[in-house]
Amino acid sequence: MKLFLPDNIYSSILESVLPKDSQMEIIKTESALLAKQLENYTSAIALVPSLEIINHRTFFVSSKVALTFDGILSNSYFYFQEGEREIGNVYMRGDLSINEVFLAKILFKERYSSNIEFKIDISKEINKEQDYFVVGNENYISWDIKNGISFSDQVAETLNLPYVNYIIVSKDKEQLEAFNKLSDNIDSVIEDNLENSISMLGLKPEIERLIKENINSIYFELTQNELDSVNELIKLIYYHGIIDDMFDVKFI
Repeated sequence: MKLFLPDNIYSSILESVLPKDSQMEIIKTESALLAKQLENYTSAIALVPSLEIINHRTFFVSSKVALTFDGILSNSYFYFQEGEREIGNVYMRGDLSINEVFLAKILFKERYSSNIEFKIDISKEINKEQDYFVVGNENYISWDIKNGISFSDQVAETLNLPYVNYIIVSKDKEQLEAFNKLSDNIDSVIEDNLENSISMLGLKPEIERLIKENINSIYFELTQNELDSVNELIKLIYYHGIIDDMFDVKFI
């Protein structure tokens, strides 16, 4: 079984507790490329950004495992200039996916009635006089997330539900069902192994501490709240005219 994962610290925590005897081949790649891997490997499984489902409606979606945030911890953060009265351009950098591209603009329109211009930044150097939206592990290396605004928290408040950032999908229903069985009680398993899982990531002590203190705001198991959240994300995209019709997610 091939499992494609995004290369971030939260997927690494999930990876660390998967059964070692499952003969699972784990491959990490950029978030924007994860869904495309299933075109070549039709029996594989992937942890993809949740809004990929709008472009891949035939995918089966796990009803048991996802990566969900509901609080200060996030895979993405905003960093604004202190004392800034008006926000102009926001520069997006890191492991960008369809979720950030669509939801960031919607977020500012919904919550702040603001049409901010988002620009993709591929430069190596960070300009401290600019506003940024940073996705992925760069947040924990080059930025102080205590001074950032959690994107996940903002989306969760907009939906009034936890933010399902990534979902487990496959074209192969049987393979997905098999993965579901391997992932029983995944939240409890992660909690029991959290110390070892985090120590393997090589994070700064303050980041390790922050994750441990706020681990209850991350969910790897899906409940009805998370299932509802996926559907609400699709509704949000629909109401903003990004897709033309609603559809049923093929939860397994």
